[in-house]
Amino acid sequence: MSDAGLAGARALAENTVKIAEQFGTAEWEADSACNGWRVHDLIGHMAFFFNFIADPNLVFPQNPSGKSERLNDAAVRERAELPHEQILNYYREQSEAGLATLAALQGEELRDNPIEMLDLGTYRLHQLSDAVSFDHLVHLTSDLLAPFGPITYSEIDLAAAIDPAIDWMVSGLPQMCGESVAVALTSPVALRLNGATERTFVLARGDGGVTVTETDDVPENVATTQATEFLRWGTTRSAWRSAVEVSGDRTTVAAVLDAIDIV
Repeated sequence: MSDAGLAGARALAENTVKIAEQFGTAEWEADSACNGWRVHDLIGHMAFFFNFIADPNLVFPQNPSGKSERLNDAAVRERAELPHEQILNYYREQSEAGLATLAALQGEELRDNPIEMLDLGTYRLHQLSDAVSFDHLVHLTSDLLAPFGPITYSEIDLAAAIDPAIDWMVSGLPQMCGESVAVALTSPVALRLNGATERTFVLARGDGGVTVTETDDVPENVATTQATEFLRWGTTRSAWRSAVEVSGDRTTVAAVLDAIDIV
């Protein structure tokens, strides 16, 4: 799905530039729905992710925690006082360079090489396209744009990015929160997504942790939710209980969903 991830990343980058070009000072300074970040900081973070992908010599800010989210906070602080127009130009430049790099990483010689991403786990280089689709889609729909964020804008290219974003989430789940999910998985649980995409995954215990398998052969315990809602509660931006229909043993399903925390 990483070719689709590249298409999704490209579409959302174009959306982001079009949206940000309309900002005045009030919009840049507005608080986003991402805790502690203004709109300025959010766009700077999205640019920094592209910068990380495009520049192997990028010097990271100090991050003694070893946590990816703390690294992101440190990178935001480094750019917090830059002029707003400079942040927009930074995004333009780094998204262009990052997308070119993502395209190169789809090639046969590079695509399956591993990359370690701090506490997020280890992935294949071609999966970075999915990661960008996920990161942009979550930040745009949950943190920047109404109804959750401060910016009113008509539409973004949800259809182009939703499947690669979901691919990143299910790939990351065993590495990001697999230990706590495994404890809760006393029996398999299916996650059925509908709406923007129609997909079903089964979470089960496997050798050394959690397995996530895409299949229509579901167990008794099923959690059904809108794919766009999964973007929110799967990243702990909202509570799953108002967005998920549960069938089977609610206690088992609830314990599993409570343990999911994807970055």
